[in-house]
Amino acid sequence: MAWLTDKQLDDLYNETIAAEKANLSLLEANKQVFEKLIGVTKTTVAKNEVTGEENPLVKLIDFKHWDNNEFVAINQFRIVTPGGPREGIIPDIVLFVNGLPFSVVECKDVDVADPISSSVEQLMRYANTRGDDFGFTDGEERLFHYNLFSVATHGEEARAGSISGDFEYYLNWKDIFPEVYKNIDVERYAAEETARYQNNGLQSDPRVRQEVLIQGLLNKEILLDVLQHFTLFMEIKEGVEFKIVCRYQQYRAVGKIIDRLRNETTGKTRSGVVWHTQGSGKSLTMVFFVRKLRSQDDLKDYKVIMMVDRKDLEKQLSATARLTNEFKLLFPAVECTGTHTVFTAALNDPYLV
Repeated sequence: MAWLTDKQLDDLYNETIAAEKANLSLLEANKQVFEKLIGVTKTTVAKNEVTGEENPLVKLIDFKHWDNNEFVAINQFRIVTPGGPREGIIPDIVLFVNGLPFSVVECKDVDVADPISSSVEQLMRYANTRGDDFGFTDGEERLFHYNLFSVATHGEEARAGSISGDFEYYLNWKDIFPEVYKNIDVERYAAEETARYQNNGLQSDPRVRQEVLIQGLLNKEILLDVLQHFTLFMEIKEGVEFKIVCRYQQYRAVGKIIDRLRNETTGKTRSGVVWHTQGSGKSLTMVFFVRKLRSQDDLKDYKVIMMVDRKDLEKQLSATARLTNEFKLLFPAVECTGTHTVFTAALNDPYLV
């Protein structure tokens, strides 16, 4: 935004890093920054000195035109940590968007014993999230106030996880979607690796996880899409909140649904089934879908009806669906032999999700 004055830029900078000076936990600070980035918390300045507009809205991220943002990757990014047992920390790679450190990448040599676990532990050390068993902290939490996710890798394998997750929650990004980003180099690399595995009699997955994660999750457009539509904070049990970033199958499913709604013209060709296994996050996929749908000018007026066939699922889905911020429990525990009455009433309800 070229119209911002130097003083306004300084004020915006100080406002953005305010979480660093507040007495907040890492998760609280990260959530505060997240809400500012996606516009839940509005960012304004007193006046546009060029047009005279009062209290104009300032967008820290341009989600509609991803290429208007500045993307920078810095190797061996050194951070001084005064008072700690070490002089500082040096993450292998830090990825910045508009000057904010969105992702920390920790790389290990393939010769390291259990390299992914070692990478995740080091990322947790940097963020001071290893727990009290270690007796000291030597990281820098402020680096992770702006963190969308971190990446642990050792060349062929790569996994991503949020600040809430330990090793168990660092997962592969196994597919590149939209497929337009599956470039020739990745396809050829995957084919070469498949041949190498087969020639050596290995049983490892032939797909090159690091390349897929880079071309998929770390794609500039996808990265901002994940921030805007596929990231949320939810209470996993009373008083315990968790930051969740989508899995690859959730991102792909939502993208394909949006594509079908936009490009198909009949009820039959627009319909379909999303088949995901138990525990794959189907309820969250619905939440991500509603969030994405509402930001599409040509699709945002669609109603979304969520139906379950068991009362226990109603309670489970209701809690998750509230994360859309537009949930209404229309028919609690309905028992009926047909669906005509339910659908008629649902379609006539103007407040339905």
